[in-house]
Amino acid sequence: MATFKLEKGQAFQLQKEIQLVHSGLVWDPPEGNGPAFDLDVHCFALVHPGGDANRARLYNEGSHALCYAFVRGPGNPEGSLGKNADGSFQTDDGSMWHERDDRTGRGGAVKADDDHHEGGHHGEGFREEFKIVLAKLPGEIAELAVWATIHDAERKRQEFGKVKNAYIEVCDAMDDELCRYQLTAEFAGKTTIQVASFLKQPDGSWKFHAVGAGSNAGLGEIIQAYLA
Repeated sequence: MATFKLEKGQAFQLQKEIQLVHSGLVWDPPEGNGPAFDLDVHCFALVHPGGDANRARLYNEGSHALCYAFVRGPGNPEGSLGKNADGSFQTDDGSMWHERDDRTGRGGAVKADDDHHEGGHHGEGFREEFKIVLAKLPGEIAELAVWATIHDAERKRQEFGKVKNAYIEVCDAMDDELCRYQLTAEFAGKTTIQVASFLKQPDGSWKFHAVGAGSNAGLGEIIQAYLA
């Protein structure tokens, strides 16, 4: 299947019958002996009060926020996401799932009998990847906002302008890539990007929109903005 390459501001319409998607970030390791880039991808399920996307808020106080900050654990007993033995985590209803942390962009090999995937992932293995079962999402959810951050960016003096060949891809349930959005040099000096959003359409289908909005906001600031 051909891959549709998006430019900033463009959108890809998912066919209505597509009810499960995989999406994730891929990037190359740095040249030389510098510290590796540890990119994290976060996906926030949002509602649009009064139909206004500019007032987007976390659905149910973050019960469907695929972000490490919401994972239940000894230090966060009130977290809304369950953590699995392999380090992955998911919503309690199983509609959203995030693979274990990938600190290189290339990940490890995928086994054909993996519980979450059928066959490999383009033969490249895992990366910062998440799965959305669109058919299971609560009906009130209008948007899935995808953000990327660089872990420990300030200490390592890293920013997205130094990350090579980074892109986000969207795949169907059979792991066939549908579209991708390349992150370009325009994000130099930025440590945070709203990469894209999945937007629910009036007919119940979804559209993947390449947002490409860079900033230096911390993850906590992003979460608070969605809760305000």
